[in-house]
Amino acid sequence: MLATPPALYRIGAVSKISGVPVPTLRIWQTRYKAFSPATSQGQHRLYNDEDLHKAALLKTLTGQGHGIRLIAGLDNAQLQQLLQTSADLGRTAQHRITSAKPKSDPSTSAWGVVDHTLAERLQSEGFQTFRAGQPLPIQQIAVDLDEASHWQLKAPLDVLMVSVNSLNDQAAQKILALAQQLGVRLTVVLYGFGQKNALTSLSNASCLVHRNTLDDVTLAEIVQSARPAPVPHVRSWGDNSLPIPERQFSDAVLQRVANIPSQVLCECPRHVAELIGQLGRFEDYSRDCLNQSPKDKELHAQLNTMAARARALFEDALRMVATHEGISLQDLP
Repeated sequence: MLATPPALYRIGAVSKISGVPVPTLRIWQTRYKAFSPATSQGQHRLYNDEDLHKAALLKTLTGQGHGIRLIAGLDNAQLQQLLQTSADLGRTAQHRITSAKPKSDPSTSAWGVVDHTLAERLQSEGFQTFRAGQPLPIQQIAVDLDEASHWQLKAPLDVLMVSVNSLNDQAAQKILALAQQLGVRLTVVLYGFGQKNALTSLSNASCLVHRNTLDDVTLAEIVQSARPAPVPHVRSWGDNSLPIPERQFSDAVLQRVANIPSQVLCECPRHVAELIGQLGRFEDYSRDCLNQSPKDKELHAQLNTMAARARALFEDALRMVATHEGISLQDLP
C-alpha cells in the first residue's frame, strides 16, 4: 500500500506556486471537494504535492473552458489525460490553420535559452503535451551567461530565457547586460533562490521573473506569458453590414445565474446576467421601432446593432466569470 504524501503546504503557498487565488482554492475545496487537506495542530489546512499539482492542472483546464464542477472530482491522472487530449485537439486545429497559411519567418520569434537542462526540457516531447502549437523556436542555447555573451547571432532574438540557481545582484546585472547586447524583446528569468534587490532590478527592467518550477503545467504558462500579445480586433460598432451575433444564453439560464445567492459567490455573475437580459430586451425594443418609425429607421437599426454587439461582449464576460466560479451555463433539462 502506497503511503500518503506528507502535507507540506499552507493554502497561501499553494496559491503562490500554482497561480490560483486563495478564494478560488477555498471554493474549489469547500464547494466542489477538489482537495482533502490535512489539518495541523494549529488548525491550519496543509496540502501535499499531489494537491499542488492538481491546483495547477485545474487552473489550466478551467482556463481552457472546462467547468470546475465537472472536473474537480477527477484525480491527477485523469486531469492529466484530459489536458493531453485538449493539447492533442489544439495541435490538430493548429495544424489545420498553419497548413492553410504560409509559414511565418521563424527568425521573428526566435528564442535563446541559457541553461542546457532547461533547453532540453522545453524541447522534450513530454513538455510539448502541455502546449498546443509548434515547438518553441529555440535558436541559441548556452550553458551559462558568460557563454551566452559570445553568441554570434544570424538573426535577432525575440525572447531570452535564463535559468539560474542563485540570483544575486551580479547575476541580475549580467542578465540585463546580455539582454541589452542581444536587443531582445523580452527576458524571462527562472531562479532557485533570489535576493530581493536582484529581483527588484529585474522586475523594474520589465523582465518576467519566476521561481523555477518542476511542474510542466506551470512552466508552460510561463512560456505562454512570454508570447507577444495578440493584436486586438477593433470592432466597427456602427457598421450594419456586419452580422448581428446570435444570443448564446436562454432567459432560463440568465435567470438561474441571476438568482444565485450572493452569499455563495461574488455578485459579478448576477450583475452580468442582468445586463445581458437588459441589453437583449433593448435589442428587441429597437428592432420593433424599425417598423413603427419609418423616418427613424436608420437610427434604430444602428441602436439594434450596437445593443446586439454589446450583449455579445457581456456574454463573453459571463463565460469568463462562470468558468472562474464553476457555474454551468447549459440549459437544464
